[in-house]
Amino acid sequence: MKQLLLAVYVLCCVPLTLLAQADKTDISTCSHLKRHYNTAAKPTVASLAENDYDVKYVKLDLAMTNLSTTLSGSATTRAKVVSATMPAYVFELTSLLTIDSLKVNGVNRAVTTVDSIRTVTLPGPLLQNDVFTVQVYYHGTPLYPAAFLVGIFNDVSPSWGAQVTYTLSESYHALAWWPVKQSLTDKIDSTDVWITVDTSLKAGSNGLLQHVTAVAPGKARYEWKERYPIDYYLVSVTIAPYVDYSYYMHFSNSNDSMLIQNYVYNNPATLPFFKDVIDSTGMIVDYFSTIYGRYYFWKEKYGHCMAPISGGMEHQTMTTLGNFHTTLTAHELAHQWFGDNVTCASWADLWLNEGFATYSEYLYVRHFWGADSAFLYMNGIQNNVYPDPSGSVYIVDSLNEARLFDGRLTYNKGGSVLHMLHFLAGSDSAYFLICKNYQQQNNYGNGTTTTLKNVAETVLNRNLDVFFDQWIYKEGWPIYDAVWAQGGSEVYVRLNQTTSMPSSQTLFATPIELKFTSATGDTTIRVDNLYNIQHFQFHWDKTVTGMQVDPNRWLLRQVNSVVNDPALLHVSSLARHGLYIYPNPATYYWELSDLPANTGLQLADMTGRIVWQGNTLNAYSMKVPAGSLPGGIYILQLTGQNKTTSVKLIKQ
Repeated sequence: MKQLLLAVYVLCCVPLTLLAQADKTDISTCSHLKRHYNTAAKPTVASLAENDYDVKYVKLDLAMTNLSTTLSGSATTRAKVVSATMPAYVFELTSLLTIDSLKVNGVNRAVTTVDSIRTVTLPGPLLQNDVFTVQVYYHGTPLYPAAFLVGIFNDVSPSWGAQVTYTLSESYHALAWWPVKQSLTDKIDSTDVWITVDTSLKAGSNGLLQHVTAVAPGKARYEWKERYPIDYYLVSVTIAPYVDYSYYMHFSNSNDSMLIQNYVYNNPATLPFFKDVIDSTGMIVDYFSTIYGRYYFWKEKYGHCMAPISGGMEHQTMTTLGNFHTTLTAHELAHQWFGDNVTCASWADLWLNEGFATYSEYLYVRHFWGADSAFLYMNGIQNNVYPDPSGSVYIVDSLNEARLFDGRLTYNKGGSVLHMLHFLAGSDSAYFLICKNYQQQNNYGNGTTTTLKNVAETVLNRNLDVFFDQWIYKEGWPIYDAVWAQGGSEVYVRLNQTTSMPSSQTLFATPIELKFTSATGDTTIRVDNLYNIQHFQFHWDKTVTGMQVDPNRWLLRQVNSVVNDPALLHVSSLARHGLYIYPNPATYYWELSDLPANTGLQLADMTGRIVWQGNTLNAYSMKVPAGSLPGGIYILQLTGQNKTTSVKLIKQ
């Protein structure tokens, strides 16, 4: 703990002039890097023919340098045919790279090229379950316009002077440096990445470093082996004059340990500047392992390679970082669970990767910095959503990479939604069980919004259709105006809800906390806000001096006003009670709850014919049957305390 707190202090004490020189670093998220460019993209593989096979293994054996994007070498792919027949092998590789030769099962084959789609016609179709091997020998220096987000870069760190070649393939750009099938749901079972560089350099990649082999005078080959399934965009290489700063962390309540490996610029000032933060990484790995389940790649490593980028990129087992800050470290580390272990099954669900990583920043702050800091941190996340109510967390246009990596929606609103799911769960234990089960049930695979919803419903034993529909697929947030009054020991509240995007969502049904203050102590009450205008009544012997709506900022919301108005005491009991009706429309019944005693009810169709009637007597709730009624609109009339109220019900 001391070490971590020291790391935070050191970063906070950095002179502003030095921070200004940092390598384009957004220390709060990785969104700036990923959304900086807007390019034409695709939601799936470039050619449907790529779905004819399942990739089992990839080996890259490349010669590279830190001075340019020039590369040469080979890529070996072993795959299994999953279609009935496969007449051609199709893959993706930018046309800016030249294929010298290609072999299928050891036999040379011709390649045709249309843009980045490469096609190899086979002498005879391969059959389902056939396993085949393709070797592609290629070379080139891929160069792109500055406004194009590519998969391979060469740049110089403005702060530390190192020149670096590095890859960043998310979302559609692995084809810029290796022959690839760009499918999120076809994870590669295992990879070997061999990179030959000058002996003055180091080359970092996924998995464990098996050997550094001398291959020629002044040349060394870094041989990395990844034996966990990996998505195409998480395969990475970074090359620079690095020093290797590594240590072992230990998991709580276990004798197991894991390598934390860091490639830091070989500048004598760089490692001392960041060492305390790097040393904190092991503690964060251990904490996330307690709440999300043991780090899924623990038999290999976790670490970082520095590169002159803004923010970071969560390459499996070895994140690429511009510099080190504990919240950025926490964000990218959390991706090893949400993004790398369980990867979004479609780019439309990218909020699962980025929302969980953003919310993990908050959980890190809460655990290590305390509740007050976490409250402010979550305020910052929510405040980054508020300037614009438009847009859903779910990504409708995944062709637009600027939208994919929109910090307001994919990151901050996604993280805010998970904060509300945490609130809905009611406890840390329930929320973290959702996270653990989501990981365990989909480990080394993929997940969707529906996948998470199903897991959460099972853990909480409740239907979450409304929660996910309003927060993930709809736009905006609730806006509250509240009125309260006290009569004797009874406190009355009227909660008015409007929304920031009524064209998308007119009501956000949600639990919400109301805090009442007094000179002799405060109390917080959790209620369900299910209507735009809703009345509540509470018994409290203390004299209320004030009220707050959602005091702990669990919700993504605005509070316009909270007013004490004694006139609320004169509103009828029936009006004060909220008349909760769910569901509406209904198939089998409407359930009414929080009704005053001795309320008479009559249900009539649109001709005025009474089709059902009843009385609450002393009941708190009751069901109005709908199963035998034809579909349509009905009027429910409620009579109590010399007042009659009518509401519209819909039978579907």
